[in-house]
Amino acid sequence: MSPPLSIITIVRNDRAGLERTRSSLDEQRLRAFEWILVDGASTDATRPLVETLLDQRAARGASEPDAGIYDAMNKGLRLARGDRVLFLNAGDRLIGPDALDRATMAMAASGDPDIAFFGSQMDFGGRILARPAKPPTYLWHGQPGLHQATFVRRTLHLRHPFTERYRVCGDYDALARMAAAGARMASFAETIGVNRFERGAMSSNKRLLIREAAAIQRAVLRLPRWKVAVSVGRRALHSALFTVLTSIAPRRSAR
Repeated sequence: MSPPLSIITIVRNDRAGLERTRSSLDEQRLRAFEWILVDGASTDATRPLVETLLDQRAARGASEPDAGIYDAMNKGLRLARGDRVLFLNAGDRLIGPDALDRATMAMAASGDPDIAFFGSQMDFGGRILARPAKPPTYLWHGQPGLHQATFVRRTLHLRHPFTERYRVCGDYDALARMAAAGARMASFAETIGVNRFERGAMSSNKRLLIREAAAIQRAVLRLPRWKVAVSVGRRALHSALFTVLTSIAPRRSAR
């Protein structure tokens, strides 16, 4: 019998991050999920931990070279057997032992949408910013929820896997294609996950993110040029404000 949930974790050379993710899964009161672990052939202490977890059947998965994060995420998607999938990559974690309980109850009460967006906390090395889920209509501009707090029906996601055409917006592209295909989407007030951000990586990818998002809005969502231009302007302004906020946000615990 297939489990209701598949939690998919992608990792490479990040044992400490994997330990944090593992701990948050171990404390969940809801145990009706499987853990899929995909390691990109780590060359440090991560690999022995991954092999131990796989040998002990704490997770299913593989440790082998891949072509990048979206290739690895697609591998995890193909290995999954759950009704829904959640990508919780190394370093990301769930908030509290009732996170999966709260999410599954909220989805059931809302008629089990194909895609469910929940709120996140964004962790910039100890600086925490709240990121509530936006309404599904926000998809014209960006992702209503971060992928670390977004549950997707597995069969739908398999029909619309990640593409390696995009380096940073592959998850936005997949969501846009699912929405264009008629997926039922819903957003929820609950905050369930902590998403770890690397500030340097974000800073260097801002221009690429804006270009890729605009390409997806034109090719998949078929937005008119004026609306894409509005989105580009909003992203540029948001990136500038984001840089300021993350530099002055007070440090506090995510738990």
